[in-house]
Amino acid sequence: MQGPGSGGGGGVGGGEAGDMRGRHRIQAELKKLEQEARFLEEELEELDKTEKVSAALQEFVITTEHKADPLLPVTTGAAYQSWDRWFEGPQDLRRCKCWFL
Repeated sequence: MQGPGSGGGGGVGGGEAGDMRGRHRIQAELKKLEQEARFLEEELEELDKTEKVSAALQEFVITTEHKADPLLPVTTGAAYQSWDRWFEGPQDLRRCKCWFL
C-alpha cells in the first residue's frame, strides 16, 4: 500500500518527482497557450490593417481605371486594316486549304 504523498512514484521521494513533472507539463502547456494567444492577437492586428489597405486600394482602382493610360495611343478601330485579315480567319471555310482549321 502506498503512503500519502508518494504520488504513485513507487518509492520514497517519488511523489516530489511526479509533482515536478506535472508542474513542468502545466507550465509548458501554459507557455504554449500564451504563444498561441500572442499569435492570434498579431493575426487580428494584421486583419485590421488589411481591411484599411484593401479599402484604400479599392478607392485607388476606382480612380485610376477611368483614366486613360498616357503611354498607350487612343484608337477607335484597327490601326492597320491590312493586319486584321491575319487574325480574323478565313471568310469562306469551304475554300480554305489550311490543315489546322
